[in-house]
Amino acid sequence: MDLSDANVRIGAKLRHARTLKGLSLSELGHRIGVTEGYLSKLENGRSQASLATLHKLVGALDTNMSALFAAPPDGEEAVTVVRAGERPRLETGHPRAGNKVVLERLVPHRHDQLLQINIHVIPPGGGSPDFISHGGQEFGYVLAGAFTLIVDGHERRLGEGDSFSFDSQLPHGYRNDGRQEARVLWVNTPPTF
Repeated sequence: MDLSDANVRIGAKLRHARTLKGLSLSELGHRIGVTEGYLSKLENGRSQASLATLHKLVGALDTNMSALFAAPPDGEEAVTVVRAGERPRLETGHPRAGNKVVLERLVPHRHDQLLQINIHVIPPGGGSPDFISHGGQEFGYVLAGAFTLIVDGHERRLGEGDSFSFDSQLPHGYRNDGRQEARVLWVNTPPTF
């Protein structure tokens, strides 16, 4: 899927959720601290939000990040397979802002699922500098590279082969200060993020 197609699809889902809530662009922008114009660009697929902004948006719209990845249903099967080259991707932020992150969905969204599993691809200089918190627990395993995880004000430098876990309600974020892309297998339960 082309990145611009993904932005349009995600923007349409955000617009639909906002409309269902009966909110104007101005009202939603006021709730999460962004401008009406910025939200319009997101909804029209002309801009990419940071991870923190997307988290605020889905919270204000009573949905979650999983819903942004959801593909139209094509029948339920006992086993779900997502091929390596066909994973849904959500690109967030911008390199200049230092909040660039790509999420690769490993498990398609379903309303009854208990886990949310992504690969966070964090380029050099990228990350999630705005701390977020939500219900649940998180687990991660560093597949490649290294990054700094910040949870409740405590920094931990993690490298390939390291794993981590924490309660999601603690403020958390991360950054890649290195020169190599970091790839982290990241699991949330429940899928509130």
